[in-house]
This record gives sequence, C-alpha cells and structure tokens, in this order.
Amino acid sequence: MPRRRKKSLLEPIGKLLERVYPAPQQLEEARVFSWWGRAVPPRIVAHARPVRIVHGTLIVHVSSSVWAQELHYLSGDLLERLHSHAPQGLVKRIRFRVGPLPELRKSPARDEPPTEPLHLASLPDELGRALSRVHDDELREAITRAATTSLARQRTKRS
Repeated sequence: MPRRRKKSLLEPIGKLLERVYPAPQQLEEARVFSWWGRAVPPRIVAHARPVRIVHGTLIVHVSSSVWAQELHYLSGDLLERLHSHAPQGLVKRIRFRVGPLPELRKSPARDEPPTEPLHLASLPDELGRALSRVHDDELREAITRAATTSLARQRTKRS
C-alpha cells in the first residue's frame, strides 16, 4: 500500500508577510521603504532615508538642510520613481526633514573585503580543460575570472 504524502508545510510568501505586517498599510509601507534603497541613487541613499508615511506623505529624514533643499526640488522625480515601483498610490507627497538616518542593513557579500583572484595556473586541471573548449574569448575570460575569484574566496574562508 503506497504511503500517503504529507501535506506540504510551505506557505506562500504573501501569507508570511501578512503575519509580520498584519495591517495592509504596514505591508505597503515596507514595500515603499524597500523601494528607496533600490530606486534612489546611492549618493541620495547615503544622505536620505524614509522613516514613516503619514496621511499619504512619505517623511524622509535627511542629513542636512542642504540635502532637504536639493531633494525638495527632486521630489517630483522621486515620487514618479516610487509610483513606478509601488503603484498602489499609498504615497501622494514626499517631505524632507533633517533628522537621524535609520541604519541600513548591509548584505554580508558587501561587507566582505574584495578577494584577489587566484592565478590561472592554480585552477584545477579539469576546469582548465573545460575552459579550453570554450571558443568565445570573452566568455572564457569571464568564466576564468569568476572561477579564480570563487576559489580564492573558498581558500580564505578555510584559512
């Protein structure tokens, strides 16, 4: 007699997010805040971060009054970018205020120091043979760079 398969314990990501952000507005706010780091140029992210949404107005803390003034002039463009990423229309206006900037979460990959690639001669023999069969020079060089960097990282982690 075949065994019955247990029902999967996997849940859709939307259901999990609803538990973390129970109110629909909180979920939309989280989307808007995550948009900021991806859609705004890094030079702006370094000096301006969203802190809350009040009655359709996104409140963004900036590091100085100079940044507040400059971003005020760019607010139309920033609002347009926001609507292209988060089209629900939660944000109608953006206001900039001088205030403390919330910490950014950094991904571990960015925190690692750059790794010096290994020399081509130190690649495993089978990888060298496989690379010799790649006829596109640019592709072969890209694969070689990726392989030497990856192997160098593995070696430094073991050390």
